Amino acid sequence: MHKDIILVTGGAGYIGSVLVKKLVEQGEKVRVFDKLYFGESGLSSVKGEIDLVAGDVRNFNADLLDGVKGVMHFGSLSNDPTAEFDPKANHEINFEGTMRVAEACKKKKVRRFTFASSCAIYGFHVQGIADESFPANPQSEYSQSKLDAENGLISLLSDNFCPAILRQATVFGFSERMRWDLVVNTMTMDAFDKGRIHVYCVGDNWRPLVDVGDVAVAHMKMLEAPEEKVAGQIFNLVDRNFKILELGHFIAETLKSYKKVDVDVLFGTKESRSYRVSGEKLKKVLDFEPSVSVKDAAKKIWGILSSGRYTDFSNPIYYNIEWMKLLVEMEQKLKVIGRVF
Repeated sequence: MHKDIILVTGGAGYIGSVLVKKLVEQGEKVRVFDKLYFGESGLSSVKGEIDLVAGDVRNFNADLLDGVKGVMHFGSLSNDPTAEFDPKANHEINFEGTMRVAEACKKKKVRRFTFASSCAIYGFHVQGIADESFPANPQSEYSQSKLDAENGLISLLSDNFCPAILRQATVFGFSERMRWDLVVNTMTMDAFDKGRIHVYCVGDNWRPLVDVGDVAVAHMKMLEAPEEKVAGQIFNLVDRNFKILELGHFIAETLKSYKKVDVDVLFGTKESRSYRVSGEKLKKVLDFEPSVSVKDAAKKIWGILSSGRYTDFSNPIYYNIEWMKLLVEMEQKLKVIGRVF
């Protein structure tokens, strides 16, 4: 069988929808496998050009790999709050689901596999800048599940299976499946909506950041790279490290030509995660560096908001944990109604 399809799990999500569009623009045949938890609006511009399959990675069918030359795996719960809300689902999706897809790839001889992991596994490394050899120090169910999945994938490495892992920094930037619960996006939204950016817990914690479009391009390059360069390898994916307080002032300064923006520093429980990471390995091995800055992304988001799009800021669909809670609440109400009738 001729294999020319790229399968993107989680392809209707925040990163996935940006990636799928780029793949289509490059002329690739794309199959998306997604639970459609947030609907399919993120794929509206390319829906007629892709094969969209609704489903859950916990019940992944290996037949979906027919004709597939490579898999980009994004299908997971995507942050600490959602993992803490449902630790069981977090483990089943982020670890067991990843292994189910990977084992199916190995069985069906789909060699190439990129995995969207997270720099959050570094946890707390105030001293120094973490490269890929730094010890993992996960501080949450979410980051632990990503580390478990990394280790599981590496254990499957063989002549028939070539997993490559990208530890992604905190992602920012515009996506048709927009999220307002990511720090750069949140700050830009608040600047637009309120003229005020809130910085919590004093803002002295470090975060590495990377644009959503750069994440998509990095996975594309990883899938195309010579196997000997990436097989079983872990790469940090980061543009720049910011202290959160510095980030707030940076965004306020970036947007000052549009609107006066104040930065409020709030006190509270000290953040348990603070880490800086290095992207030198990715640059050295694949000659790849992110190209979209926080400044670029903030200005783009501001322009989109100025056009009147995505300004229903209270809509829970833009906030992963709020949407998850809403769906659970609705499901419980439907069960009650079912018992009544």
